[in-house]
Amino acid sequence: MRRTVVPLVLMIVAACASVPEDARLGITAPDRAQFEPVGKLLVHRCGSLDCHGTTLRNFRVYGCEGLRIADTDVPRCRASGGTDTTKEENDATYRSLVALEPAVMSSVVQGKGAHPELLTFVRKARGTENHKGGQIFEPGDSQDACVATWLAGKTDADACDKAVTDNP
Repeated sequence: MRRTVVPLVLMIVAACASVPEDARLGITAPDRAQFEPVGKLLVHRCGSLDCHGTTLRNFRVYGCEGLRIADTDVPRCRASGGTDTTKEENDATYRSLVALEPAVMSSVVQGKGAHPELLTFVRKARGTENHKGGQIFEPGDSQDACVATWLAGKTDADACDKAVTDNP
C-alpha cells in the first residue's frame, strides 16, 4: 500500500506545482511580468509604514519605502543607504493587490481594463470612494495611466516612471 501511495502523492504535488498560482485560484490577473513599474509606483505612493506598508491593512505594499519581507539593516531604498525593493517584495505586493477582489479583478482584466473603476483600489486612489490617504490619482494622470494600462495588459512604463518622479 505504501509503495502505491507515495508515488501518487508525489504526482499530485508535482501536478499542483506546475499550475500557475493564479490559475489554481481561478483569477484572471494582469500580467505579473508587466507589474514592476506599477509596483515601483505603489511602493512610492502607497507603501509608507503609515499607509499600506503595514501588516494591519488588507492591501499590503512591500518594498524599500516601508514594509520589508526580509530584515534589512536599513529599511530604505538604495539611494538612502538601504536595499531596493526585491523581487519577492514585488511578488508579495502583486499577490496582495490581485487577491483583494479576485472576481472583480478577473472581470476588469478580461475586459482589457475597460472599467478599472470597478476595483475598490482604483476608486480609492481616484478619490471617488473614501480613502484615509485622500485622493492619490487624478483620473488620466500618469499615476492613473500607469495602473490603468497595466490592467489593460499593456503597462505604460513611461507613465509609471513619470508618476514616481513627479510625485516625491
